Amino acid sequence: MSRFLLPALVLALVGADARAGDKPKLRVGIPRSIFRDIPPALLTFANQPFKDIIRTQTGFEGDVVNDAEALNIARDLDAGKVQLAVFLGHEFAWAQQKYPDLEPLLCSVPRPKEIQAFILVRHDCKAVHLGEMKGQRLVLATGTRDHARLFLEKRQVDEMGTMTGFCSLSKTGTVHDALHKLIDNEADVTVADQAAWRYFQKLYPGAAQNLKVLAESSVFPATVIAYKKGALTGDQLGKVRDGLMTAHQSKQGGRLMGMIKVDKFDRLPDGYGDAVKACLKSYPVPPTDWAADK
Repeated sequence: MSRFLLPALVLALVGADARAGDKPKLRVGIPRSIFRDIPPALLTFANQPFKDIIRTQTGFEGDVVNDAEALNIARDLDAGKVQLAVFLGHEFAWAQQKYPDLEPLLCSVPRPKEIQAFILVRHDCKAVHLGEMKGQRLVLATGTRDHARLFLEKRQVDEMGTMTGFCSLSKTGTVHDALHKLIDNEADVTVADQAAWRYFQKLYPGAAQNLKVLAESSVFPATVIAYKKGALTGDQLGKVRDGLMTAHQSKQGGRLMGMIKVDKFDRLPDGYGDAVKACLKSYPVPPTDWAADK
């Protein structure tokens, strides 16, 4: 549920430069990857309360534009069809590579703060890298975060030499279900993001001892709210920045931050640009939008 609420929070806490009806809405582009584990039927149901928050707290209107492909959102941002966009870190690396005028304004500070992925196997597995897992059974949760999927697929190509090295693929509703399937010997390998793996260890400390990390990713860049250089005035950007950076200080904003497992929105950390470049080197822009196929 957390990623679904992130774009809604962006809308709820960002004001346009004019009152509703006087000027166009501030449009925020959100790719499908942000909603990976959210049933589509829930999106409309939950968006309305946040639109109400915009009106009551800011006096402005906002709108969301969704697209299956993050690079389509990037194209619309570059073309001025949306004024802001939310991108996962690796998506922003792709977007900025194709559209150099796109800039990150703020990043989210998630819980936990490091965005990583872990390939997990049973504790008695003898393999030392994924290449030795050819012919084994993969289990994958439908809600697996995109950076975890990306890491797994890169390891498959680099160490297995193929994207079809497993003998079977089963699906589960949650990462925790996938981990239990490993423990029960119903599958041999899965991938989890750091938040899911850490919570599993906290929730099931005994069961977690039956699993071990086969490989862990480097840290991915944080999710960002991006804009196109010159598309918004300095005053508009300042209102967006100030509104989001102080959101966690209000009672309502703090409650929403807790729901999406984000501590706050903040300025970009030192070295963010270098992290984006390193991510792009490891995970180049796909020939078609990678996220749209998931």
